[in-house]
Amino acid sequence: MTVRVESNSYLTEDQQRVYQLRTSLERNGGTPGGFLDLLAAVVEEGTWRQVPSDVNVDQSFASFKEFIEAKPPFGLGHKAEYVLKVLQVPHPNEGVPEIRRRMDKMRGAVRTMLAEDGVTGYSEDQRDRDIKAWAALDRSGGWWLAFFVACQVSKGADGKQAASSRPAKISAAEFARRSGTSSERVLRYLHAWESAKEAGVVQFGGADLFPGHEPVALPDEEIWGQFYSSRRNSTSERSALVAAAAEVAGIRPTKALEVKENPTALKVAIIADQRTAEAAKQALEVRAAEVRKAERVEYIRRVADQGKAKTPAGLPVDLPAQAKEKAASYVAVVQDEKATPEAVAEAYEAVQALIVETVTSDPEISIREQRTRFTKTISSTMKSIESIDPDDLIAVADDDLRAIVAAAQKRINELADRISRP
Repeated sequence: MTVRVESNSYLTEDQQRVYQLRTSLERNGGTPGGFLDLLAAVVEEGTWRQVPSDVNVDQSFASFKEFIEAKPPFGLGHKAEYVLKVLQVPHPNEGVPEIRRRMDKMRGAVRTMLAEDGVTGYSEDQRDRDIKAWAALDRSGGWWLAFFVACQVSKGADGKQAASSRPAKISAAEFARRSGTSSERVLRYLHAWESAKEAGVVQFGGADLFPGHEPVALPDEEIWGQFYSSRRNSTSERSALVAAAAEVAGIRPTKALEVKENPTALKVAIIADQRTAEAAKQALEVRAAEVRKAERVEYIRRVADQGKAKTPAGLPVDLPAQAKEKAASYVAVVQDEKATPEAVAEAYEAVQALIVETVTSDPEISIREQRTRFTKTISSTMKSIESIDPDDLIAVADDDLRAIVAAAQKRINELADRISRP
């Protein structure tokens, strides 16, 4: 099928479709309904396999990636990664089930074909950025970190490109090397996530997740400690605590330990029996209240002992002697074994009020507090703005989004003008 191309009128029917596909991508990147429809047709009918790859040649494209990146009018003239980004934009009529199914089928086919050429839209640079973000948040612990590990790490993974549209996972050792932690610790996060999946606390297991996976619903932070073990011997320590609590409650420790080792059975009992569900709910509420009480007691004791605290904006301040004495008077209240959660909460709020009073009574500290608050707000805004990929923004920009960006720019210019005045 040798074709000499001199103008659009000499294009074959298949080439005309490719030309229209490229034009739609150029013009309709913001709402690419036409592009997605044409791309679905090109994939379904195999058009990209039928057009010649260059002038005066019979050979078709060797791969879908080659077709996308080939110069017009033979290909689309774009990077394959850009097309993957455009695929993330919904079709304007995806509310129609048939169109949604067609779009899902097309996206799956395109991603699979590009993955065969090593194009997944998820680069090693992106992986490094994600792992650095994980390392920065590492101290906070919690479900998000476990979710991220479950997306990135698989036991026995070698980091090679998977034979699917999903990016490859890496080993715990490789993840640990990049994040500056131990592989044992990474595996504890992975184990915590898998245990939560087994217990029905999270919807997806590690086998369902992959690098770049969209965010999922995470459980309450209060139950994180039930799944994550921070030390090797923590399992035996937790078992000892469960046994002791069982004796206090007047039940056999073996019964409590049996429930602890079988969270799936506990889940079934909660779902099937209202009384069990109520008991579990009350237990979680009691546990959360105890943790909150302990944290507040420790906070009051630390403020009283050190005479230092952080303001609402996070500014470290030294409390005046009088405020420190008042804080110390609350220590005796919260250390009383009979102190109720309400009493501890009142003492906690009173100590926080002392900190606010310290800020408002000192003009210099008050100014520093406001400056710190403004700095944090503006810095946070700038980080959010800097995280926006211009190519992604261009792909989805519409009049509303342009208006928002313009308004933000106007406001920033107004603030810059005001503070630049003497």
